[in-house]
Amino acid sequence: MKILQKSVAAVAAALIAGSALAGCTQATIFGSYPQDLSWSYKDDASTLSIGGYIYYNYSAFTAASQKVENGTGDFLDQKLKNDDGKEVTAKEYIDQVTEDACKNYIYVNKVFKDKKLSLTAEEISSYKKNADSYWTYYKTVFEKLGVSKDSFVSAGYENSAKLEAIFKSIYGEGGEKEVSTADMQKYYEDNYVNYSYLSVPLYDTSTDSNNQSTNTKKSDADIKKIKSNLEKYAADINNGTSYADEVKVYMKDYNIQSDPTISATNILKNAGLGEDIEKAIESLKDGQAKYITVGEGGDSATCYLIYRGNIKDESKKLASDENTKYSVLVNMKSEEFQKDMKEQAKNVKCEVNTAAIEKYPCTNYITEPATEAATNTASADSK
Repeated sequence: MKILQKSVAAVAAALIAGSALAGCTQATIFGSYPQDLSWSYKDDASTLSIGGYIYYNYSAFTAASQKVENGTGDFLDQKLKNDDGKEVTAKEYIDQVTEDACKNYIYVNKVFKDKKLSLTAEEISSYKKNADSYWTYYKTVFEKLGVSKDSFVSAGYENSAKLEAIFKSIYGEGGEKEVSTADMQKYYEDNYVNYSYLSVPLYDTSTDSNNQSTNTKKSDADIKKIKSNLEKYAADINNGTSYADEVKVYMKDYNIQSDPTISATNILKNAGLGEDIEKAIESLKDGQAKYITVGEGGDSATCYLIYRGNIKDESKKLASDENTKYSVLVNMKSEEFQKDMKEQAKNVKCEVNTAAIEKYPCTNYITEPATEAATNTASADSK
């Protein structure tokens, strides 16, 4: 599970770095701007290419286009609320989010170097593979804007991998804020839910010669029978029959060959199950079951047999399951980590190549379609 699963623009917005160019100096030499326009921000540890700046700027432009009432054409004077809840113009939002992303890039590289960290061959291969995949889709868009593949990879993927390495070095084994397995287990038991469910549609689906599907509501007698059966399955589970055994009864009753159960352990609000199912799970105690109907009365109504498992039994697996353990660590500490990075980034010392930046104003993108290209590229890292 990656720390940065959001778009570059969204992550940058979460790492607001304070007043404009705080901690950075304008790159001037004897009153004139430097002639090297290949870079945008730099310090002793790293240099962000102008392509990296454009990547962040276009990402911020795209994010702003989705926040305003009408994100096509020249929307830069429209008002929106930034991530701190303050009303700003789209142009102000884009400028701030871009600056935050650039300064975050510099700060991440500085910390990575200062802590003498390195990426494993597997980590490098992973971020390059993700970048290659998305570069195939967005190559034309970014090259037209002036973003090379190297800049795309460095700003959008390598930097995220370094950020994750920093997170692990702080909260992982041996880190200055190492989180014990016992603490993770407690957090897991307090915040996660183990659940299983199977679904039974109250409709039949047919497909015509044009491959168009149509739902037809089952007969009242069939629906009554389904609900009666599910009610009995739930009652049997609540009286001591295991969920697994009751599913076998269901499969036999309906001549089903494969177990249709979906099982998971998640923080419920992050599970994406839908309000009805989430509320049903919340209402249960560990080891209990119930059935519910979603979409009652329509031609797509579905019944669910829902079971809530024993979270304490699941938590015992943490010690031997590194992937789950790391996922829990991220849920525990990523918010704290990003807040700390935000505060530290306010004071980052860097140089800004204003001459290069001024050659690429966000007004350049107004003729571009308001697309999700830049936003989506980084969001799929590690999906």
